[in-house]
Amino acid sequence: MISKKRLIPVILAAMFVTACGGGSDSTSSTSGTTTTGASNTPATTGTTATPTTPATTGSTATPTTPATGTTSTPPTTGATGTTGTPGATGTTTGTTPATTGTTATGPASDAKLAGFMEMVANQILYIRTNRVIYLPVGLNVFEGQTGIVDIASGSAVTPIAGLESFAASQGCNAQNDGVCGVQPTAAAPAAPLAGFGIRLDKNVLTSDATQQVAGQKVVGRIGFDLTELSNSPGIAAGQSPEIMRFILDNVEMATNAAGQLDTVNVQAGAKLHVYGKTASGAEIRTDLPLPQGSVKLIQLTDIPDRGSDTGSQILYMDLEKAFSQAGQSLAGLEQISGHFAMHVTFSSFSRIFRPAAAATAEFPAVAAKDLVGSDITVNSEPTVSGAGINGTAWIRMFP
Repeated sequence: MISKKRLIPVILAAMFVTACGGGSDSTSSTSGTTTTGASNTPATTGTTATPTTPATTGSTATPTTPATGTTSTPPTTGATGTTGTPGATGTTTGTTPATTGTTATGPASDAKLAGFMEMVANQILYIRTNRVIYLPVGLNVFEGQTGIVDIASGSAVTPIAGLESFAASQGCNAQNDGVCGVQPTAAAPAAPLAGFGIRLDKNVLTSDATQQVAGQKVVGRIGFDLTELSNSPGIAAGQSPEIMRFILDNVEMATNAAGQLDTVNVQAGAKLHVYGKTASGAEIRTDLPLPQGSVKLIQLTDIPDRGSDTGSQILYMDLEKAFSQAGQSLAGLEQISGHFAMHVTFSSFSRIFRPAAAATAEFPAVAAKDLVGSDITVNSEPTVSGAGINGTAWIRMFP
C-alpha cells in the first residue's frame, strides 16, 4: 500500500517505544469521566488528536444508574436483527457483504437465550492505544458522529516489555483503574482491535413472571463488520474503502441456577471466519482455528469507572487471542486504517435493552433503547442475526 496506509501504524509503534500516552476520546461525554491513565478529553472532528497526559490519580467516576439484577419491563419491543445505521458522516456499504463470489447458505440455527440482557452504565469497553488501561466509554460516543478513538489494534509482540512500569509511570492505580498495563494475550497484528466488550447485567432478565432463564446453555456466534466510510481520511486517491468482517463461531453461553450469565467460552473446534478487502481492492477470505479465551467475561475489578456496582460484568471479545492463528494468511489486512462503520451482533441474544438514565454533571441523558444488531454475513457462512450495537471506530488512525 502507499505511504498513507503505513504512516499511522509506524507512529503508533513509535508511541510504544517512546512511552507516550494514547490519543483522546471523541465528542460528548463518555460513560466514565477521566480516571488515572484514562484521559477522555474530546477530540475535535477533522483534526489530529494529540496524545494526552493521564489525569491525576484517584478520580474514580460513578457510572450511570447500574442495574440491580431485578426483573425489568422495558417499554419497547425486542431486537429484530435488522440493519442498524451508524450515526456517522459519510456513507458505508452497509452490512451486505462485498461481492465475494460465494453465496450464504441461509439463516443460522443459532440458539438464543431465553429472556433478555440489559446494558449497564451505557458502557462499551476496549483497550487504550498505549495499553495503560481498559477504556470504558459511552455507547452514545460509539454511535456519535466521530465515533470511538484511541483504540489499540492487535500487537505484533507479546509480552510488551516495560508495559507495567510505563503504566505505573502514568499514575495508573489498580484500586481505581483496574488492570494497569494490559498485556496482549497473544501476538496478532491482523486484529483490527485488540479487544472489545459490552457491559451487561449479570442477570438474564425476564419479560414476564413465567419465563425461565436459569440453567440454560446455548451455542451461537458473534459477528463483526468494519467497513471504511467513504469520507475516511484513510482512503487515498485511487484506493478502495477497506473492509474487514469476521465471525466467531461455536461460542457457548450458560446461566447458573440464579439465572445469571456466568459462563462464556469457545467450544473445541470453533472457527474464526474472515473476509477482508484491502485498499487496492484485493479480497482475502480464510477460516482460522478460534482459540479458547477468545470470548470471555471480565469482572469490573479489571476496569476503571466501575463505581460501587457488583451486579454487572463485561462480555469481552479478545480479538488478539482470536486472530493469533492467522500467521501470514491475513498479512494484507494488518495495516487497515481509517474511520470505519462498525457493527457487532450476538446471535445468542434476541434482545439487549439499554435503560434510560437522567443527565448528571458528568454524563448526558440517555433514552431507553433496544440495541438492534445488524445482519452480518461472511463468505459462505450463514448470516449472524440478533441483538447488537452499531457505531463507528477509528482504526490505527486519529480524527
